[in-house]
Amino acid sequence: MGIFGEVMSGTMSTSIWTGNMIHTALQNARTKKEIRAIYTHATEANFQNRSVAVLPSISKQQLLLITHDPTDNDVYDYKSISNAPALDYIWSESNEPEGTIVSGGQNESRIRALMPFIRKSQNSGIPVIAIHTGNRNLEMMLEDESGDHEFISRSGYYYDVFRGMPVEDMAYLLYGTMPEERAIPAAEALIRALLEMVLRTRGAVTFQSLAAFPLADLKDNLDIMHKTGELTADEYREINRYYMSGSSEIDAVRIYLNRLSRQAEGIYGKSASNNCNLKKILNYKGIIAIDVGNANNELILSLVINHLQLLQSMGRNFSILLDDIPVSRFPQINDLLRGKTYAISHNDFISSLFCGEKRGEDIFSEIAGNISTLVIFRHSSGTSCQKWSEHLGKYHKIRIRYNISQNSAFMNTSDSRGISVDETDEPRVRAETIGKLSGNLACIHNSGGTLFVEI
Repeated sequence: MGIFGEVMSGTMSTSIWTGNMIHTALQNARTKKEIRAIYTHATEANFQNRSVAVLPSISKQQLLLITHDPTDNDVYDYKSISNAPALDYIWSESNEPEGTIVSGGQNESRIRALMPFIRKSQNSGIPVIAIHTGNRNLEMMLEDESGDHEFISRSGYYYDVFRGMPVEDMAYLLYGTMPEERAIPAAEALIRALLEMVLRTRGAVTFQSLAAFPLADLKDNLDIMHKTGELTADEYREINRYYMSGSSEIDAVRIYLNRLSRQAEGIYGKSASNNCNLKKILNYKGIIAIDVGNANNELILSLVINHLQLLQSMGRNFSILLDDIPVSRFPQINDLLRGKTYAISHNDFISSLFCGEKRGEDIFSEIAGNISTLVIFRHSSGTSCQKWSEHLGKYHKIRIRYNISQNSAFMNTSDSRGISVDETDEPRVRAETIGKLSGNLACIHNSGGTLFVEI
């Protein structure tokens, strides 16, 4: 049945015994053998309720921080014959790409845990777009998983976001990326006029060409082009109308475009001949990795997210991978992920939800409720460990304590017994366990149960 099925079968065969039933059975038991049989039954019910598997090479005593009572060891053992049991379990029984969160641990371990998501997408003919903060190890893994790829970074392709895009879409992207306090209709009108002029005078729109265009001279250049016949009367009236509507926002738009250009140049350098072609790679069902430098490059990151949303609105289908991106800082990310197949990798996904203005509980519920596989490595934050422990749920545990003595001596028969049955709801995986995971050891959770295994 495989590792997925083994744990699933344990979950499905959960005992329906309760503490009262067991207590009654113990009261009716007459011999130590009968009591031990009931005790064993309750222990098996705990095994099945917990639905946690541990590979034999891992010390259960140390891993699950159990009590000193050896009978309180309610986990499964799984004897794997696979060379990659962790990847097999993350792959699960579905060949379709499914939502995944990988949190904690080291960068290399998280990348290995993402491989099933990438392979599933590629095997299904679905292109992948990864947004990352300069993760070279991630790019190397993506390169191995796809023949057609573009890595947009300083050492790779230049982010030619405006390639083949109509003016309306360019204006939409630029206006949607502006800081909220500056995003007013007048600014959008001025951006539209600027785009028309840059296209006519520079031939192509880039971050640098937008920032370098002298906005203060736009009106003069417009009038000259009209007089020389480079613009028809209709074109002149349209561009002039946009300019007049937005002329009050010249300073705000200039500052915004300069910041955008500086961020782009810091990440990708200056535009060269090796410009990216996202549409081609999407048509080839390949992989695109977009380096955004770091999470503080909010303009570039917002522009990338808006660009991907625009592609989605055009009917483009692709899987999304976010690596070390604080999702709560950018509200557009929720819209980008909603209803899509995605994977999120972060050194502490929980902490990333509380770095923006909006608190992370709602975002956590939405994202965690739409993923099928969770891979948790060691976390240094006790709060994160506790949150993941709560998310993994609890199980109903039955504890039996008993002693019985029987004396059948001639003329003096006596029986004495002490019996107690306790029922508690305990964490399926304790927070302390997550905090003490070592190396590449991960807690992998999906609909089939939970497995502790080396990635």
